[in-house]
Amino acid sequence: MGEVKVPFVDLKQRFEEERELLLDVFEQVASQGHFVLTPEVAEFEAKVQVYTGARHCIGLNSGTDALILGLWSMGIGEGDEVITAPNSFIASAGAIARVGARPSFADVRPDQTLDPVDLEARITPRTRAVMPVHWTGRISDMDAILEVAARHGLQVIEDAAQTMGAYYHGTHGGRFGRVGAFSAHPLKNLNALGDAGFLLTDDDEIAEKVRLYRNHGLQDRETCLFFGVNSRLDALHAAVLS
Repeated sequence: MGEVKVPFVDLKQRFEEERELLLDVFEQVASQGHFVLTPEVAEFEAKVQVYTGARHCIGLNSGTDALILGLWSMGIGEGDEVITAPNSFIASAGAIARVGARPSFADVRPDQTLDPVDLEARITPRTRAVMPVHWTGRISDMDAILEVAARHGLQVIEDAAQTMGAYYHGTHGGRFGRVGAFSAHPLKNLNALGDAGFLLTDDDEIAEKVRLYRNHGLQDRETCLFFGVNSRLDALHAAVLS
């Protein structure tokens, strides 16, 4: 028998399998002539809220921005320290650095999720938040992490990029901290056709801030409350995700 090379990922094959469905989605979105914060985005957000049980879902342009906007909305910034796992993609630590805070690392357990014991040992007077990373669908020990965070007055933001469809003691991942940040990159288990992401929160104040941040801080077309960014989930991606 000759050597057979099996690709780790074959997105072209996936397109061929879903071609007709995807072409219908393209036609539906493009024929309307509206592409920014359209009903497709709101529909996707509503479906995720129902599926996860979250009070709010905000569609964004990447999982990285979900982390950054989540940290911003939680008030994390210059001089703060956020403890996270060292075995994650660079975006986890990068998001912390991007808002001006300092990433600090705690060790992981054999299952590759954040060790609550080492987490507590790493807390300093500058520590303001903890960012557990749920790895390949395995959710961190959130009961223990939340207990440590509560004892030290720390906020929790979950890097839930690989967590869609995963539960911990009956609760969907991304529902334990103030913020859960999800990626919908083509290599994730719920994926768009390019970079995309979304944020979950049960906190009305966080949700309001993130919705403003993602759209330049605009309350309406003529009123800018603060300088935000352009991190809107594309209508086409939202329709594909739905």
